[in-house]
Amino acid sequence: EHQFSKLANMLSRFRVNRRNRIVRRKATCRSNAPVYNSSQRLFSSTRALLEEKKTDEPFDPSKFDIDAMIKSEQEKLGQDEKVDQLKEKEAEKPKGDDKVQDIEKSVGEAESLEFKAETKKILDIVARSLYTDREIFIRELISNSSDAIGKVQHQISAGKDVSDKEQELEIRISVDDVKKRFILQDYGVGMTKEELTQNLGKIGYSGTENYMKLVEDKASTDSLIGQFGVGFYSAFMVGHHVKVYSRSSIPGSPGYVWESDGSGSYSVQEAEGVARGTKIVIQLRENCEEFSVAQNVKDVIKRYSNFIGFPIYVNGERVNSVRAIWLEPPTTVTGEEHKDFYRFISKSSTDEPTFRIHFQTDMPISVRALFYFPSTHIEQYNIGERLEPGVDLYCRKVLIQGKCKGLLPDWLRFIKGVVDSEAIPLNLSREHLQDSSLIKRLNSVLTKRIVRFMEQKLAKKRDDYVRWYGNFEKFLKEGICTDYVHKSNLANLILMESSHSKPGEYTTLAEYVSRMKPDQTEIYYQVANNRQYAEISPYYDSFKKEGTEVLFFYSPIDDFAMTHLADYENKKLVSIEKSTAKKSEDNDKDDSKSLSKEEIQYFTQWFKEALPGKITTVTETDRYTESPCLVVDHESASYRRMRRMAAANNEPEEMPKQQIQINPKHPIIMNLDTLRKDNASQAVYVAEQLFDNALLQAGLLDDGRLMVPRINKLLEMALKNSVKEESAENVENVENAKEEVKEEIKEEKVEFVEFEKQKKED
Repeated sequence: EHQFSKLANMLSRFRVNRRNRIVRRKATCRSNAPVYNSSQRLFSSTRALLEEKKTDEPFDPSKFDIDAMIKSEQEKLGQDEKVDQLKEKEAEKPKGDDKVQDIEKSVGEAESLEFKAETKKILDIVARSLYTDREIFIRELISNSSDAIGKVQHQISAGKDVSDKEQELEIRISVDDVKKRFILQDYGVGMTKEELTQNLGKIGYSGTENYMKLVEDKASTDSLIGQFGVGFYSAFMVGHHVKVYSRSSIPGSPGYVWESDGSGSYSVQEAEGVARGTKIVIQLRENCEEFSVAQNVKDVIKRYSNFIGFPIYVNGERVNSVRAIWLEPPTTVTGEEHKDFYRFISKSSTDEPTFRIHFQTDMPISVRALFYFPSTHIEQYNIGERLEPGVDLYCRKVLIQGKCKGLLPDWLRFIKGVVDSEAIPLNLSREHLQDSSLIKRLNSVLTKRIVRFMEQKLAKKRDDYVRWYGNFEKFLKEGICTDYVHKSNLANLILMESSHSKPGEYTTLAEYVSRMKPDQTEIYYQVANNRQYAEISPYYDSFKKEGTEVLFFYSPIDDFAMTHLADYENKKLVSIEKSTAKKSEDNDKDDSKSLSKEEIQYFTQWFKEALPGKITTVTETDRYTESPCLVVDHESASYRRMRRMAAANNEPEEMPKQQIQINPKHPIIMNLDTLRKDNASQAVYVAEQLFDNALLQAGLLDDGRLMVPRINKLLEMALKNSVKEESAENVENVENAKEEVKEEIKEEKVEFVEFEKQKKED
C-alpha cells in the first residue's frame, strides 16, 4: 500500500505537469511530447502492477522496485526536457534562419571500429563508381529519411509506445555555403547503438528490407523505399567527413553519434541533445561545394524527391508541394488538380491535356500510372527538333529515371506522365533499369492500355479525337511502321478522307471495309498533296468513272504506313498508282479513234528510243484515263523526297528508269504518231514533255524549272507553225481573188461581145 501510494502521488504530479504543459503548448504551439510520454510510461507501469495485484497469489512488493521505476522515469523526463528545450530554441529563430544546426554534444568515450577489408573496397566503389551523378546522394538520403519516418508513423498508428509522438513527421535540410556543410535531419524511427553499427557499419544491409520482413501488416509498408542498403554511403561521394546523430523511437533510448571519413574506420559515441530520428552532417569536398547552395539542393529535390509523402524543408522553406496524385484513387482527383499536375510535369503554363489515363492495376504486374495526351507538340512545327520520351519512372514516389526510354515505344514519346511500380527491377544504384523481360511486359501492358483508350475515344468522343488527331497522326503512323506487335490495332485509329465523303470529313479503314462492293477484294488509296491534286490525278480517272471508293492521304509518311500495314482485315491495301490496281476499260469501242495494234507497236518502240536511258518499258494502258501517258509501278514520291532531304548535299538524285503506259486513244498520242513521221525533231520535244508531265503527275519530278526551256521551244514551234499556216492561207486567198477577178473580166468580155453582136444585128 505504501508503494502504491507513492506511485499515485507521482502520477498525480505528472498529471498536473502534463496539464500545465498542454496549456503552454496551446499558447506557444509547441510539442508536449516529453511529459506526455513519461506519463504514458507510468500509466503502463501502474496497470501492470494493478493486474499483478488482482491475481489470487499474495502480492510481493519486492518484485517491483517502484523507487527505481520512478527514478528511471525522472531521468527519462529530464532527457526529454533537454531535447524539447533545444527544439523550442530552434523554433524561436526567425523564419529566414530556420536551419538545422549541429548542436548535439558527444559524451563518454568513443568506440572506434574498423570496416572489414572487403567492406573498405565496396565503400570505395560505392563512393566513387556506383552512381552516375553526384547529386543522387540527396535522393538517397531523403529516401532513407522517408523510410525512417514511415516506420515511426506505422508504430504510432499501431498503438506502440513511441517517444515524442507529437513531433512533426518531416525532413529538414540546412546548407551553409560558408562552412561548406550539408545537414539533413528527419524525425523518424531513429537507431540504437546496435542498429547504428549494423546499418552503417555493414554495406549492403538494408534496415528497411529487414523491417518489412518483421512487420505483419505488409500494406502499411507500401511507401517504404529502401532495398539495397547502400544509399547512405553515397554521402561519401560529396563529403570527406560524415557525422550521424541518431536516437531511437524506443522510449528512454539515449542518443548516439556515428562518425567516419570513409577511409576505413568509424566511431560510435553516446551524445546529448539528440532528437528522435536521425541527423546527418556532411562536410563537403572542395569539388562538391555546389551542394552548399540552397537553390541547387532545391532543384535536385524537385527533380528526384518532389513527391515524397512527408514535408521537406530547405533552410526553412518547403520544397515538395506537389502531391503524388497518381497513387490516389482516380475518382478522388479533380480536373483542376490534373491540370496543375500536368503543368508541373510538362513544364508548360499554357498547354492543357486533351485526354488523360489514370489507372492502377496489380495484374499482371503492379503499376500505378497517369498519362496525359498534350494538345500540341514541338515536332509539328518542322524545326528539326525531336521529342524526348515524356514519361518519368518512379518507384514508391522516388524518381528512378526521368524521360525513361523503353518504358513506352518510341512512337508514344508525345505522352506525358508518370509510371510508379515497386516491381521494377533496378540496378544497385537505382538509377537504371535491369535488362529484364519484366520491362518488356510492362511496356506491353502500358501500350495496350493506351491503344485501347484511344479506340474508346474514337468511338465515343469522335469530334475530340479528330481535333487531337490532326496534330498527332504522324506518331500513330510511325507506330504502324515500327511496331509490328501493335500495328494492326493502330490501323483502327488512323483517319483519312474518302472520295465518297465531303472535304474535311474523315473515315476509318473499318468504315471503308463496311462500304466495299460485294465483289471488291482490295482497299484502294492514293497519297497526294491535297484533295484537289488527288481528284485530278490521272490514276483516279478509272475509279471515278466506275464509282469505286478511294481513300485519300495527304501526309508524306502515309506511303510508308500503308506499305508496312499491307493489309487490313484480310483485304490488301493497294495504291491506285500501281499497274496492278483495278482496271477499267473504255466503253468507246470505236477503233477509228485509236492507233492500230501495228501503229502502237511502232510508236512504243520509237517513244523508248526518243528518250534513251529514261524508260525501261512502254506499253499500252489497259485502264481508263484522260491523260496521254502514265508512269506506273514507280517508287514512292514521298520516299524519294525524304531520301533527298536526308542526303548530305540535298542535291537531286539521278532519276531511275521508269515504266510508261500510253493511251492510244488520246488525241495527243495520235497526232504525235503523225508528227514523228513528218518532223522527227519536233516529235522528240513533245515526247520529252509528255514524259516529264507524267513524272510531275506521279510526284517524281524534283525540279519543274528544268522543263521551262523545252516548253518555250515548243511554244515557239507552235507559234511559228501557226504563223506559217496563216500566211499560206492569206496567199491562197489572194490567188483565189485574182482568179475570181479574171473570171469576172472574162464573163464581162463575153457579155460585151454578145452585146455588140446583137447591136449590129439590130
